[in-house]
Amino acid sequence: MNKIKRGLKNFSYLTLGTIIAQGIGFIGFIYLARYLGPDHYGIFVTVGAFMGIFQLVAFPGLKKTVIREGSKDVENADAILNRTVGLQSVFIMIAIMAMLVGSLFTGYEARTKFYIAIFSLSLFSNSFKSYINTIYKFTEKMEYLAIFEVIRMGLFVGFAILFLKMGFGLFTVVILSVLTSFLDMVLRFYRSKGIVKFNVFSKFRWDMDIVKPSVVFSAMNVAGSLHSKADLFMISLLGTAPEVAIYGVAYYLAREAEVLKNLLGDAFFPVAVKTLHEGRVKKKSIVTISIFSIAGMIVLSVIGYFVAEPVVIFLFGEDYAESGRILQVLIFYMVAYFSTLPFTEAVQATGNEIVVLYGKGTMAILNIPLNIILYWNYGLIGIAYSTLIIYTVGSVIINIYSYHILDKQGYFK
Repeated sequence: MNKIKRGLKNFSYLTLGTIIAQGIGFIGFIYLARYLGPDHYGIFVTVGAFMGIFQLVAFPGLKKTVIREGSKDVENADAILNRTVGLQSVFIMIAIMAMLVGSLFTGYEARTKFYIAIFSLSLFSNSFKSYINTIYKFTEKMEYLAIFEVIRMGLFVGFAILFLKMGFGLFTVVILSVLTSFLDMVLRFYRSKGIVKFNVFSKFRWDMDIVKPSVVFSAMNVAGSLHSKADLFMISLLGTAPEVAIYGVAYYLAREAEVLKNLLGDAFFPVAVKTLHEGRVKKKSIVTISIFSIAGMIVLSVIGYFVAEPVVIFLFGEDYAESGRILQVLIFYMVAYFSTLPFTEAVQATGNEIVVLYGKGTMAILNIPLNIILYWNYGLIGIAYSTLIIYTVGSVIINIYSYHILDKQGYFK
């Protein structure tokens, strides 16, 4: 009972923090897009998307391993941190170098490459911040994560709006983004020393017991990012900065639904673990939940289809009218994605997360060629068509394969 209460407490903190931070971020999102306009906002989104791709080089799966190992023995968690912080630091440096060198081989204008060089500092702070977050997670002090995220978002949005009103432009926004990210990392690190002390300058260690599971988790992370975050990066290579901005508005609005899915997943994952490890579930139950998820998202998507364009124009202005038309298509990808909710939680609860990797891996492989082909044939709306196709294919794979595995392993009755 105490474990369940702690889980609910952690979930409550994370949910509240997410809602507040998302609300502040949404205000900043609207203001930046309107004030900077498609040209400058497109550059800002391009730089962020470029950095996001190279964060995948920083061995993101290592953090999952640290959380798992640290949770097993919290009292001696400093040992796992001392064994891995050197490894994490090396991969972060590799990611930064790859990002800087990679920018030289793009067709971006000199100004965009300059902003990418500045943003490489954010790649460092964001990646190391995620590593520090493992301490708060395996010690179950989730309230700090919520507080820090609200502080970070509040500082960036507050100062960005203030400086833009004073007449400053994109360069100032980029600097503010980097500075607030760095400050956020410092605050998290400083507070973490009161929870678990470790030597941040520990030497590099190549421990296969750590590396092997981290490679699997990293593969899942990379596959997930390539099918969900590569769109803006692809547009920046194939199109123009204004196109990145126009698609970016629709992209970020559509992705808000993923916050709901992730919160639902976090809430019901402990229930899935307990249920499937204590007994079996009815086939009809899990299929029914999936069908109801589809039905609910169809209703919401249809409503969204009719209000998307006028709402986007009202919030962002006429310059982003095309964003509304793209959102009308893009919003339907969540119909298929929500159908996977009961299946993904069930397979991860039973140690069959490889099923999710297969589904997301297929989506990642399909996404890039489909983006290129459909963009050439249909323009920006083609990227939205690509998203619909890959999420539908990936969801079918995950649902069918999950059902097969769970049935084969005797988790159904």
